[in-house]
Amino acid sequence: MDAFCGIDVAELLREYGVPGCSVAVLEGGEVVERRGFGVRSVGGGAVTGETLFQACSVSKPVSVLGVLRLVERGLLELDGEVDGRLVGWRLPANGGWRPRVTLRQLLSHTGGLSPGGFGGYPAGAVVLSLVEVLTGSGAANSAGVRAEGVPGLGFRYSGGGTTVLQLLLESVTGRGVTELLDELVLGPLRMVGSTFGQPLAKPYRPVAAHGHRAGAVPVAGGWHTYPEQCAAGLWTTPGDLLRYVRGVQVAWAGRGLLGPELAREMLRPQVALGPGGGVVGGLDHVGLGPYLRMVDGEPAWFGHTGANEGYRCQFLGSVTGGRGAVVMTNGDAGQAVVGRVLRAVAAAHGWSDLDFGRVYTPARAAEAFAGRYRARDGRAVEIVAAAGGPVLLVAGQEPLRCFALSEQELVAEELALAVRLDERGGVRLEQGGTVLEYARVGE
Repeated sequence: MDAFCGIDVAELLREYGVPGCSVAVLEGGEVVERRGFGVRSVGGGAVTGETLFQACSVSKPVSVLGVLRLVERGLLELDGEVDGRLVGWRLPANGGWRPRVTLRQLLSHTGGLSPGGFGGYPAGAVVLSLVEVLTGSGAANSAGVRAEGVPGLGFRYSGGGTTVLQLLLESVTGRGVTELLDELVLGPLRMVGSTFGQPLAKPYRPVAAHGHRAGAVPVAGGWHTYPEQCAAGLWTTPGDLLRYVRGVQVAWAGRGLLGPELAREMLRPQVALGPGGGVVGGLDHVGLGPYLRMVDGEPAWFGHTGANEGYRCQFLGSVTGGRGAVVMTNGDAGQAVVGRVLRAVAAAHGWSDLDFGRVYTPARAAEAFAGRYRARDGRAVEIVAAAGGPVLLVAGQEPLRCFALSEQELVAEELALAVRLDERGGVRLEQGGTVLEYARVGE
């Protein structure tokens, strides 16, 4: 048994078909655990504390720390409209109406912008320019960024908004974000094994974990490239990410990269997450960058999840007390591993102010959901208990991978979507405050 905080991580990896996992734990402001489990790729070398993983959407809060440093320097304004400061692209109008989006809204996912996320580009594909991504032109595999809601009226997870943020950074500084974020964040925090560089530079490749689909099927070429660097482009280790966590904690205490006023604004709740949108650990609000867990009306924990093609990860950090944990995996089914490892770490270290009532359970729990369902208006959905976890099938959409929180609830990563069994055997789809009811068909 390869025991860690009372659980057999190696067995957990086998159960979910995830080749590797790396974990680091912070206690009292010091790193007390750095462990690797499994392998970097099927048939490859072992995962160690130096193994690089794609940080996926965890790239967003790390990027935001750099943005706030520019706010502090007076180059950006939190409540200033961003469109007029962009070079080479503007937010498109919706008919005769043009949205006005502020920097604060970009940082808190309240700008109403699409798309939610990006799939990256396979090894060997032409790397798109940032403007091609924003316009959805050329060889782009995602729609262009545009407003699909009124800015400021609610939470809408937005990788597109963070990509606008990337253009804003480059526009106001005249520099690429790889170099800029190294200077603003990675260098000062001594995250020496990390890079926002896309594609991944050759010197980093020998220690990089390869991504894997469900069932440990390798991603062709090892990994995808993400020109959306601020949204999904960071490569890092759990140990380096704890340096970011510690940097935020020290800033909150008034002696870090940010002054205390902006550090506290970063961890002030901007908006609550909708049904099904809570993050493992009980984080249910959004600050400027990280998700937040509020206790007695004050921020107690911050964190973020991440999901790229073939990778899943999450970090948690306490606002005070110097506690934190990072779990990174190289498999599409890795969120199940992440949730269970974080719960074990919290239990072993006595972090009782986190809430793990909603935690991922074995994929076989999804068998209770498998079937076809129909709404009163005739619309139908189907849930398939596929290898690696349940899949939601909706007409006209790509299959949507979900994970089981319990035998009665599924969630879709990076979307505010929950699927719950009702007492009659049907399902309720909850998204953005809207509830849709479907009856089971054929039974």
